[in-house]
Amino acid sequence: MGQVATKVPQTEFLPAVQTREELQQRFRWRLSRLFMSETQNEWFQTIFHAFCTESDSAKFWTVSDLGEFMTSTFPSELAFCVAEAAPILHRCLLRLGSFPYHNDPHPTLSLDVLRTGMIILLRLDRDNLLDPEIDEASLVFPDRLSTQQQLLLFQSMTEPQGTFVNPSRSAADDHHVGKALEIITYGNFKRNARFPTAVTQGPKYPPVEHFPSSNSTLTTGSIPVEDFRPLLRLMLLTQLYVAGIDPDNFTSLLSEIEAATDCLLTTFLNGEESSSAVSFTTFSNALRKLVPNVFLGLPRLLGPLHSVKTFPSATPPSSLAEAQEMLKRLFTPSVKPQSPADGLIMNLPVLSQLSMSLPQDFPIEAPEILHASREVDMEHVKSHLTKTSKARILLVSGKTGQVPAIFGVYVPIGCSPASLAKPSVIFQLAPIHRAIHQTGDLVPSKESFVEDSSCLTLALGDATLVLTQGSIKGSLNAQFDDGTSQEVVVDAIEVLSFEGRFVCVNTFR
Repeated sequence: MGQVATKVPQTEFLPAVQTREELQQRFRWRLSRLFMSETQNEWFQTIFHAFCTESDSAKFWTVSDLGEFMTSTFPSELAFCVAEAAPILHRCLLRLGSFPYHNDPHPTLSLDVLRTGMIILLRLDRDNLLDPEIDEASLVFPDRLSTQQQLLLFQSMTEPQGTFVNPSRSAADDHHVGKALEIITYGNFKRNARFPTAVTQGPKYPPVEHFPSSNSTLTTGSIPVEDFRPLLRLMLLTQLYVAGIDPDNFTSLLSEIEAATDCLLTTFLNGEESSSAVSFTTFSNALRKLVPNVFLGLPRLLGPLHSVKTFPSATPPSSLAEAQEMLKRLFTPSVKPQSPADGLIMNLPVLSQLSMSLPQDFPIEAPEILHASREVDMEHVKSHLTKTSKARILLVSGKTGQVPAIFGVYVPIGCSPASLAKPSVIFQLAPIHRAIHQTGDLVPSKESFVEDSSCLTLALGDATLVLTQGSIKGSLNAQFDDGTSQEVVVDAIEVLSFEGRFVCVNTFR
């Protein structure tokens, strides 16, 4: 039986939106009702009011307010890291909260704007707003951003360019307006309680073209490096939080974090250290191919906005200091595993940087060092790489000229280094960050693991690492798919294995 549409008085429905302002207001309202519970909304409002600024009867969050909120759950030694990343995160939330007109954002981060920005940034909409991409890679990196999500995030981080009028707008230019209308009109009907197949249609909404264009394809902006670098540093500090390794474990490793941040930044600058801004091309390439997990730490920063806890008292906090103390106490991680011991190469900053390129469910918080040496002993290296079916990582450090370098390969569970299958990764962590993934059913283009008593060859696609045992010092030759090659004089080598299931701490979710 088909559905039968009937007409009833329109007063049973909200009126159709007609203007840009009405569209944005209805979208924010619908998003908060669809993807946050009543309890979450009450919690959010309490936290917002505890940290907000009030001026001329208007309440909003400044950059400083956002920084004060985020530092609540961070050790004091890292407060400067949070404060320096606050401007770009404030801009990002402000612009996402202005969706679908994020390219011409609202002037202040009000309660509704902040809530909308948080829902979109943390993907609390469960990918209902923008379509995910389902493919081989999404099985390995389930939280990676789709092309649409990458573009929206990039647009939200760029500096606003003012009102842009496109005289020849296309459907692609209006994509975000269309998505907002989809959310608004979702469920724009009512079913008869006695006859469920009898459907009452709601009011007819204007077409997308009725509203100003959202300029959804705009990629001419750029993200200033001076803003983006502090965000990358903060992502390194929060990357391992779901494994119980919280930022306070990094307080004595700040120089190592700074070095790792510089290496990670090159990924977004296409190796051009002199560049002062990140373009969309390099931003998208990095998220698709090199560091798909780079923004997994965002819930660690903003989770306390929506993750409901039980208030320690009957009344909400009455001061900023009281609110900060409350959040610090409520969001202490429930699981605190012992931090992995440092190796000759491996340490927490390296682990954090590496996990941005490895499969998302990899139990990286529990490495076992099978072999560590200052010299290349090929017999031992090959033995430890082949004697176990556990997941393994080979790390090699040294210098190319006078510049420190780190290379390595990730060998998945049950995979032989003689034939690197999915989801293997060949990577470089210093002086630049890059990664070659095997996530599809591709056949390695070169013969891997060449049987030579003094040589080990590992190949994946068009990337090859050749480790050679020398009479004095070992060497590593790295060749990548862009035609570049590097010769490294080895000063340390490690083989690590990883066993068990990935620990997931949900304190901030």
